[in-house]
Amino acid sequence: MSRNLRALLKLTRPPNAILMYIAVITGIVLSDSKLFQFDKLILSLVTAYGLCGSSMGFNDYFDREVDRVNAPWRPIPSGAISGSEAAIFSALLGIMGLISSALISIQCLMVASLAYAASLAYNAWLKRSGPPGNIIVSAVVAAPFIYGSILSDGYVSPRLATFILPVFLSNLGREVIKGISDIEGDSLRGVRSVARMTGPRFAARLGASLYIAAVAVSPLPYILELVSWVYIPLVAAADAGFIYSAYRILKDCSGENALRVKSTTLIWMLLGLVAFIAGSI
Repeated sequence: MSRNLRALLKLTRPPNAILMYIAVITGIVLSDSKLFQFDKLILSLVTAYGLCGSSMGFNDYFDREVDRVNAPWRPIPSGAISGSEAAIFSALLGIMGLISSALISIQCLMVASLAYAASLAYNAWLKRSGPPGNIIVSAVVAAPFIYGSILSDGYVSPRLATFILPVFLSNLGREVIKGISDIEGDSLRGVRSVARMTGPRFAARLGASLYIAAVAVSPLPYILELVSWVYIPLVAAADAGFIYSAYRILKDCSGENALRVKSTTLIWMLLGLVAFIAGSI
């Protein structure tokens, strides 16, 4: 694989994109009919990876000057690819993702389009707003669950809210903590992050509180008898991870540690998705 292709792949943030696809699968598992169709699974993989990868690519494009300070190792600031190459590649991924969603159903296209439009608006404008932008990102992260449910049933069951809530809260905490590691670069773009406006210590406390809030609501699916007992040990492992991450960021709210905590949070989120799936089968 050439250096250019490796850089383009890195631009899509594969772990994030794969996590989005697993969230779509989770949405199907949590639906009423739990309808799995091979052709739609392939198309939804293209949608999840395409739209998430496109969003990540445009994020790097709009943040290319900021990343020269915050993340100089990323494809654009490192010189592996140009900004225009990243933008063209990201646009192609977005088109591919939207087309694949349209091939499933109009409802799926609507959900995909709204989530994608929100992510583009965040990258271009809303990121500067700080907390409102964090909320938008966390709402977009919840969209694959809705997408999977609509793919399977054609509608969204109200019970899905009990699964989406801990995902939303944990990702919101991750976004707040991420802002701690980005303070220096965010000042270049005028991003009003919690960390930049109120300081790393307050951002660490808020991020940790959101992690704990996610842990607090995680038993709801079992209490409401929406999942089996298998859910309990798996979600307990994810909860332990979030509690540990909360402790770590409270103990050390430096930018370097915030970056580590942000990365490990993806592991706890993956464990949570596994718990949702296993408990619902």
